[in-house]
Amino acid sequence: MIRRAAIVLVAAATAGGCATVLPSRPKPVPDIGVDDCAAGAAGALRSVDALECWFRAPHGRWRILSHDSHFDVLVVQAEAVDLRDAEWIATAFAAQQQAGRLQPGGPFSEILVYVREPAHAGRVRTRRVRWTKTAPLEIFDFTAPA
Repeated sequence: MIRRAAIVLVAAATAGGCATVLPSRPKPVPDIGVDDCAAGAAGALRSVDALECWFRAPHGRWRILSHDSHFDVLVVQAEAVDLRDAEWIATAFAAQQQAGRLQPGGPFSEILVYVREPAHAGRVRTRRVRWTKTAPLEIFDFTAPA
């Protein structure tokens, strides 16, 4: 009986230890009262509906914080769980530009998409992706105090 209890105790301790060896998953970004996007919002990234929701990207969620047009340049501010999605986000805007769906204000000769990650350790990482009609995507990363 004591031997059986010892085996159960060792098995429980071992199983608990194994759980701590597994890689940790990133903590989900809090939704801060913002819901996931309706299906139509992804087709109209400059619409009001697109400013009020979370989109899905290959590495996690992202959302548009603001967008402004200056002459023939569109500037987009976004927040993403993972900066690796910045190119994907810029490509979504470029695709809508090429399809003529970024009206009003278009067509744009340049699109600048600034994607920031949530602050980590007092620093905010931002990736700027620049799209133009004639050049490949240009990427610039920078970090600033939170």
